[in-house]
Amino acid sequence: MNRPKFIVDCMGGNIAKKLRIMGFDTEFWLDASDAFLIERSYHEHMLLVTRDRGLYLRVSKSSTKGLLLPDEDEVKNLVFILERCDIKHINPVPNLNTRCTICNGNIKKLDKTRLSNPIPKKVYEKINAIYECSKCSKVYWEGTHVENINKLIDNINRLLGR
Repeated sequence: MNRPKFIVDCMGGNIAKKLRIMGFDTEFWLDASDAFLIERSYHEHMLLVTRDRGLYLRVSKSSTKGLLLPDEDEVKNLVFILERCDIKHINPVPNLNTRCTICNGNIKKLDKTRLSNPIPKKVYEKINAIYECSKCSKVYWEGTHVENINKLIDNINRLLGR
């Protein structure tokens, strides 16, 4: 199954981060024109995600595909996106598809002795699993943030399974 790719406009930064964490190739553009987003979406075969009704109307008249987020609630919007893409389940993170929240690069598991960027000593001593972005070298580790994301994913999976 081909995983959908997304392009998210400036109104959806948190949505873009969550899609990346869940393992979806997701571009986020803070300062891009509507024309650029539509063109990029078309050429890169990405689904354009927006809260901007005007942009969505332009997308619907173009050759690309888009989604107009229906709600202010992040969980409802994520469920909406996943349902429209016929995704029935999201794996807990980190998983093989998890992407960097900063640059959208791939995350790889590392031996903690091979880190290119330092992490706090207490964290280094306490954890076993370390992940690093192959593109920007941002370091991730399993802690309370991952637990919270997985609670969010559990909630989303429950809603997807209604």
